[in-house]
Amino acid sequence: MLRRRDVLLQGAAIAVGSALPAIAEDAAGTPFDGTMVRRMAQELASKPYKPQNAKLPDALSKLDYDKYRMIRFDTKRSLWRGKNLPFEAQFLHRGFLYNDRVDLHEVVDGKSSPIVYTQDMFDFGPNFAASAPLGDIGFAGFRLHAPINRADYLDEVCVFVGASYFRAVAKGQAYGLSARGLSIKTANQSGEEFPAFRAFWLERPRPGVDVVVVYALLDS
Repeated sequence: MLRRRDVLLQGAAIAVGSALPAIAEDAAGTPFDGTMVRRMAQELASKPYKPQNAKLPDALSKLDYDKYRMIRFDTKRSLWRGKNLPFEAQFLHRGFLYNDRVDLHEVVDGKSSPIVYTQDMFDFGPNFAASAPLGDIGFAGFRLHAPINRADYLDEVCVFVGASYFRAVAKGQAYGLSARGLSIKTANQSGEEFPAFRAFWLERPRPGVDVVVVYALLDS
């Protein structure tokens, strides 16, 4: 649950796993509650771990920092835009250091539907031909925006991007250190382990409420 000042990540983390369990979703959505994420985590943990096959075209995987920053999300495509809600969600493209695919879903009235990647959600700038077909390569993460400083402007208040990082800010603050979803054996001589975010479920907030709930699945 994310308030405009506080973050509480609801979801499940696992130490072993494999590819994400299949979810039967259709246009009407799939029944969803928080226990579903825990069941998925338990299913993953019962099988041998399989690294994600996240091959990207060189035009994306070999981008440097400056060129990656030129890929801009079209804010007119923001989730919940124009619905008079206290939050909007914008999506982040894969590339540069962010090669892993993160599956995103929206939860409305107890039903989950996938948020489908389309290439026209993004402006790629001069470094990548927008006409080059990418297919359904998915997202690298998302960020949440809310009017925490001015009523007429939606500030970025939280972002999840990359393997296991996230960070959030409150009113009048600037981003500082990032946090990890989970760290295992931190600073241990046998080696550290940082489970990666594989999927998120964003629950559509209700009008007039300053809370948004995000469920996350970690794989390791």
